[in-house]
Amino acid sequence: MFKIYIKKISLGLLTLLFVIHLSAQEKKKYQIAIVGFYNLENLYDTVNDPNKNDEEFLPDGKNVWTGDRYKLKLQNMANAISRIGESTLKGGPAFLGVSEVENATVIQDLLNTEPLKSLNYGYVHYDCRDRRGVDVGFLYKKDRFKVLGSKPFPLITSDTSFYTRDQLLVNGLLDGEEVYVLVNHWPSRSGGEKRSAPKRVAAADLARHIADSLIENVPNVKMLIMGDLNDDPTDASLVKHLKAKKDIKEVAKTDLYNPMYKLFSDGIGSLAYQDSWNLFDQIIISYSLTGKDFSSYKLYGARIFNEDFLKQKTGAYAGYPFRTYVGGQFVGGYSDHFPSYLILARELK
Repeated sequence: MFKIYIKKISLGLLTLLFVIHLSAQEKKKYQIAIVGFYNLENLYDTVNDPNKNDEEFLPDGKNVWTGDRYKLKLQNMANAISRIGESTLKGGPAFLGVSEVENATVIQDLLNTEPLKSLNYGYVHYDCRDRRGVDVGFLYKKDRFKVLGSKPFPLITSDTSFYTRDQLLVNGLLDGEEVYVLVNHWPSRSGGEKRSAPKRVAAADLARHIADSLIENVPNVKMLIMGDLNDDPTDASLVKHLKAKKDIKEVAKTDLYNPMYKLFSDGIGSLAYQDSWNLFDQIIISYSLTGKDFSSYKLYGARIFNEDFLKQKTGAYAGYPFRTYVGGQFVGGYSDHFPSYLILARELK
């Protein structure tokens, strides 16, 4: 069990700017929060870091990763992030978990790129010992989210030579409501799905352990477990180890609910491989974020942000995520993953 010590703070009077009607029949007004996750696909800078495995992403490296290409990548990512959930609420997500960032420098460069610069984001990041030299991070709008505490949790397995991304726990106030967010990037399927599965099971067990500790120690905890899990909602790591339930009606106070399950069963994915869609980019929530009492933030909907500008337009990969490199060739796209996001809502008093 772990402990995270939080200092309570007062936000004072909140200005409620974002309201919608949830249905034609419902006359009440609601405040909306878009929260999401995005795998940024190899967001490296162009500087050689002896502590990172970044040789392929250097100007003289395999990918010829120049300053111009890096700048274009930043612009693409900033544009995509600022538009996540825009059909419901414009102005970028209230907070966003990210993966495949090399260091704090690339996050800062990203947040200094318009339109994100004007949206006033902050971030939480810790360097980890991942063998590819990439980390997870947490971005947040400073006018909507206040960080109270954070802690990285390394994944330790029986293979002492294996290093992967930490799981990042961030605790804070979303428009004055306390939430916990666990950002993940579970071990890949490199070497084969079955052969690599035990490592993702270990990651699921760690995430479940963190969740259980919070559920036990924080009354009515509102927790979101998000990330590129490299498994689908139907895989054993999610169902048997993280124990994320597919049916919201079956979710009890100590349970987790996976709203991405239905999306996947409906054929919606966040990445594609060999003409098959996977939904690795998931957001799972605790019991206190479910239900129909919108007196505080609750889940209203789950989405994959797969707008046309993020898709490959032509060729064999038409309709797939428009990525940075295809077949080793630079094409100047966005990412090999679509972002995932949730719509949270609460009634305006």
